[in-house]
Amino acid sequence: MAAVGKSRSYTACLSEAHRMLFDNIRLIFGRTWVYAAVASLVAAAQVSLTAAALLHGGSTAAYAGIGAVAVMSLCALTAFAAKVMSLVNGRRMVWNAVRCGRLALCGVCLSVIIGVAYAVAAYAFGMTVRPTIVADLQPLAAALGCATLVITLLALPFVYVALKYLMEPECKLRQILFMSYAVGLRHWGLMFVALLLAALCTTVCGALVSVPTLIVGMADALSVYGVNYLGDPPGLPSYFGAVRFGVFALSAFVGLYINVFTIFVCYFLYGSIETREREKREFGVAGNGAALA
Repeated sequence: MAAVGKSRSYTACLSEAHRMLFDNIRLIFGRTWVYAAVASLVAAAQVSLTAAALLHGGSTAAYAGIGAVAVMSLCALTAFAAKVMSLVNGRRMVWNAVRCGRLALCGVCLSVIIGVAYAVAAYAFGMTVRPTIVADLQPLAAALGCATLVITLLALPFVYVALKYLMEPECKLRQILFMSYAVGLRHWGLMFVALLLAALCTTVCGALVSVPTLIVGMADALSVYGVNYLGDPPGLPSYFGAVRFGVFALSAFVGLYINVFTIFVCYFLYGSIETREREKREFGVAGNGAALA
């Protein structure tokens, strides 16, 4: 894998990530395909269970099953990310899995807190405005959309925090959280541009891969609408469930490797920020020494 200790521009980070991915694609695939296969199969199972609940009506057992599979999907994705990181930092899979699991748990907790805050805001809005038509909900939708954008932009420095935690074994998350967040915030522009371009690249590639998924999903949505709102009988063939499962699993499998590119971009962003901060400290020490001389 490429050396990380070098200051790079956002274009250089993207270029190095692209080179790192395609120069080592056989190694990456050979070491991670089992984890990617498990994650994609679990994700396809979650989609199939959700579609069945929407089509045939949900029950407590069905929703409990969907929740359990969602937890399994999160665990499988965390294991895949840990295996990719083990190729980057050279440490054991178990070590990376523990640290990736802690980061995933922090992300889930933060998402729950934000979700509860949104629910409270929506409840307060409903009690105050008492909307009667869809147009009355537009202020709430605009406010929540703006809040989501602000939270996303403020969360960018956590990318640096996460990579530092995964790359440096002596780091403890609770000790580096605020200090490393401040460092990432100083380099917010570099991270924003690089990750925005990476997101555009992965979105375009993902959209091409997802065309079969969109077709299957549209057929599913039309069937659910016809059954639930028009009283039509299910018009999909009996084997459609297997087709849905296979298409979603294959799309998810390819999509995971597309998103490895973003992981590598974050890796080089971490290296660039670390190098710039080290050079800044060395320059400050040299400047103070010259002033004393």
